[in-house]
Amino acid sequence: MKKFTLKFFSFSLLGIILIMQSCSNEDSLLDSSSLSTASDETLSTFGLPNKSGKIRTLNYNDLIEIKNKLTAAKINLPDLELKEPSKSDKSKPFVQVLKVSTKTAHPDRSGKTIDVSGVFLLPTNLIPSSSLKNRIIIAPPPTYTYNKLAPSNAFKGFKWTDDDLHFNYLAFWTIQAYNGFIVFFPDYPGFGDSYKQCQHPFLDSKAMVNSTLDLFKSAKVTLTKNGYKFKKDLIITGYSLGGFIAASLAREIETNPSHGLSVDLLVTGGTPCNLKQIIDSIRASKKTEHNYFIAYGLWGYQKNAYPYINITDFLKEPYASKSLSWFDGTHYDSDVNSYFSNRPKDIYTEKFMKSLDTDATISYVNDILVENSVKPWKNKCKFIMTHGVSDLSVHYQNASDFSKQQNQIGGKVTFIPTVGEHELGVIPYYLNASYFMAIYN
Repeated sequence: MKKFTLKFFSFSLLGIILIMQSCSNEDSLLDSSSLSTASDETLSTFGLPNKSGKIRTLNYNDLIEIKNKLTAAKINLPDLELKEPSKSDKSKPFVQVLKVSTKTAHPDRSGKTIDVSGVFLLPTNLIPSSSLKNRIIIAPPPTYTYNKLAPSNAFKGFKWTDDDLHFNYLAFWTIQAYNGFIVFFPDYPGFGDSYKQCQHPFLDSKAMVNSTLDLFKSAKVTLTKNGYKFKKDLIITGYSLGGFIAASLAREIETNPSHGLSVDLLVTGGTPCNLKQIIDSIRASKKTEHNYFIAYGLWGYQKNAYPYINITDFLKEPYASKSLSWFDGTHYDSDVNSYFSNRPKDIYTEKFMKSLDTDATISYVNDILVENSVKPWKNKCKFIMTHGVSDLSVHYQNASDFSKQQNQIGGKVTFIPTVGEHELGVIPYYLNASYFMAIYN
């Protein structure tokens, strides 16, 4: 969720000791020297591509560099092994990074539109001569506050600090493209092509699900134009905020047949589900680790679908008047987090801390939180949830309670408790995603 500075952690998972550690700040996810740009398509129909073009290609050496950085972060899973090609093939492209964009509804629900963008990672060594149908993975990323971390920007060669969950997440799924999957990363509204067109609607599930669906329709057209064949049933996955969007997206697809889509496998980790429960946990806490989440959500709501929110009812000064500038897309998550106190009582008004459920001038926010929470449904897809029992950012009980409610109404969730807090919990999420992807490929 924030730009994580990973400490040394350790835990036992199937007998493996996994520790996360940082790498050099000067390393980049991708080397911008091999950038290549294709001509833009110019279609203007809503939900169809406005633009698409190749950002770059990745050869074997690029992928080895990415794998080595994952290994240095102790993310070293069997499906990250790369079969070495012949010497003459090492310079050939194995993964193509293709940007897609389209129009989607403005998150303020006004009827206006914004641009929205994302990237496809395409396994170039398997098509178009092959009749193989590739499996599509939709993988919305964890929280970011910096526009350069949007996937369509990150894959252009932006310099990363490699002790960052975003690097690990994009890098992990990039390797899956080499292994034959088509991987789709959406940019969130307010970033990428929609930067400065709207405030990022953080924790607004409707806005982010709708934009992802519109972008995916665009992306499927682009896939077909590029000669790719793909399986009908999707794999949807995500960690942290990405898990929230993944679960919300899978629910929308499975409960609304008009989308014409289906989900085979849903894998989430560190997933916020019941937003009201999370807010109450923060209100009851003396200290937090991810200090800006509530403010990020309040500004996203107020600047979009819920303009009647009075920020001063919730945030103390100087946060009420100055914190919005920290969410303008020019600051790293870690810098934003450092701006906010780690003590909720320093950030939030006494009225919010003590009277959210009883004071009518602010209790309406509870309805907004309920509206945007992940609601249980009778899932048809295989649904795997992992969550660290020591997670104090997205509390373990939140996800555990959701899985029980889902099962009680006739759905089915395989809930996997793991050892670790929010940062470390990404490792068992990768492990389980790898296992089930191998089954459902």
